[in-house]
Amino acid sequence: GNTPRRPRGDDPPAQKPPKAEKPMSATPFLLKQLQELRKNPLGGFRIEVGDNLFEWTVWFSGPKGTHYYPGQYKALLTFPQDFPYKPPEFKVLSKMWHPNVYPDGKVCISILHPPGEDEMNTIETAQMRWTPIQSIDKVLLSIVSLLADPDSSDAGAPANVDALVQFRKDRAGFEKTCKENAERSIKELPPGFVPPPEEDSKPVMAREVSHLTEPSGAYDEDDCCDDDEERHKYADELQQVRNMGLGTELTDEKLLEMLEKCKGDVSRVIEKLC
Repeated sequence: GNTPRRPRGDDPPAQKPPKAEKPMSATPFLLKQLQELRKNPLGGFRIEVGDNLFEWTVWFSGPKGTHYYPGQYKALLTFPQDFPYKPPEFKVLSKMWHPNVYPDGKVCISILHPPGEDEMNTIETAQMRWTPIQSIDKVLLSIVSLLADPDSSDAGAPANVDALVQFRKDRAGFEKTCKENAERSIKELPPGFVPPPEEDSKPVMAREVSHLTEPSGAYDEDDCCDDDEERHKYADELQQVRNMGLGTELTDEKLLEMLEKCKGDVSRVIEKLC
């Protein structure tokens, strides 16, 4: 005969669907960023990565013309598992006296603040904070520019109030402490340490300019402008994808096609590329 149906109350509980994996692994992003920095090293920086891809040792030179020259500083750049959605953390391991550096060495800078807006900090816009399309070389350059401007107007609340007060009220004392720390950083260097080259292997401008080049040949400026603007509607978005070191095997035209399909949504293009 037919197997009697179980009463409804005895039905086994419906199995929960397995939790969706995170949309992307951080690993390909980190590898691509690391590859780009190794191929085109930034002047004044040396990156060392051991077994843990999520922890980079960063050596950087105090820029000429600042109170941090000629120091050679050691720092740790730590990436969260959900990178690039969340920002990395940059911690200076050498002693550093700066309004944006906490006593434990952690650097406080807008570009490393989580995405979104902070109601408590109206000066800092969402554009100044971390976004998944930021590149590591931009983060490193932003940190070094802090050294040249210890009292930046857009730095937000200071991480080291004492350093800020001293910078404003006792500049000579501030400079003396920074110089002492610079000398100390050199004494603490490992034997045989070679300072990173001061020059970029790729000029800073080349990192910033668009990968889109104008078509060669003579044309009237008035003729080109309208359709040029139309042709490169997603030029900025394309540059952001290139800055992440993604889609290197694809032409600009192919990436622009993807951006067209995704209506310029960079995060959707990133998912497709990974």
